[in-house]
Amino acid sequence: MNGADTVDQFVRIDHDDAVSTITLANPARGNMLTYAAMNQLIDALRAVHERRPVLLVIRADGDDFCLGRDQGEKPEGITKAQSLQLILVANDLLRTFEGVSVCVVQGRALGFGSGLAVQSDITVAAESAVLGFDEVAHGLAPLVVAEYLPGLVGPRATADLVFTGRLVSAAEALRIGLVSRVVPDAALADEAAALSEGLLATEPGALRLLKSYSTRLRRGELDDPPAQAVAELDSWLSAGRPAFPGV
Repeated sequence: MNGADTVDQFVRIDHDDAVSTITLANPARGNMLTYAAMNQLIDALRAVHERRPVLLVIRADGDDFCLGRDQGEKPEGITKAQSLQLILVANDLLRTFEGVSVCVVQGRALGFGSGLAVQSDITVAAESAVLGFDEVAHGLAPLVVAEYLPGLVGPRATADLVFTGRLVSAAEALRIGLVSRVVPDAALADEAAALSEGLLATEPGALRLLKSYSTRLRRGELDDPPAQAVAELDSWLSAGRPAFPGV
C-alpha cells in the first residue's frame, strides 16, 4: 500500500499501485450520503482522476452498500439546487474515470446507491442485495436517473423502476442489467478481489483505450464507429501499446 487518506468519517480512499478504493464508511446510517458526505465522495473521485489508476473499486462498510441521499437533511445556507448539483458532479466523475470502475454491493443499494452501482463499469452484488430507485417514496421525482438509466438498462425497465420506486432482488437486478454478476454473500469479497486481479493482469492501455472508445460510442461522439475503432487500435498498437493511449 503506497498511502491512505481518510476523508472525515463518511468516505475513505486508499491507493495501491494500480488500484484506488473508495469506501463508504458510515455504516451506522447505512452509508446514507449527507451533503458533506457527497462532497467528500466528489473529492475522493477527483483524487482518483488525478492519480489515474487502472482500477477504481467502490465498496462500503457495514451491512448495506448505500441507502442513498439523506432526504431529511436541510444544510444551512445550501439551496436544493446546490445539493442536487452534487449528484451530477459525482455521476460525471464516475462515468469519465479513464480506467475500469468496479462496484461491490451488499445489502441495500437505494437511490443514489443504486446509481453508483449501475454507473460503474462492472458491478458485483451479493445474492441478498436489494437495489432500487426509491425517490418517489420520498416524494421526489428522480429526473437525473430518468436521464441516464434508459441508456444502461433500456426505457421499459427504467420506467418500471423510477415510476414505482420498487426494490428488486440481486437476481432481478442481474436480469435487467443493473449489476454484472451475483455471487453468494460469503463469496462477495473473494469474487471482487479475483475480478480486480484478473483485470490487473491484462494490458492497462487496452483497458483504458476500450473504456475511452466505449464511453464516446455511448455518447454518440463517433461519426463512423467501425472505422474509428480500427484507426484507434492501429494507432495504439503502432505506438507500442502505451499504458495511457493518446486518443
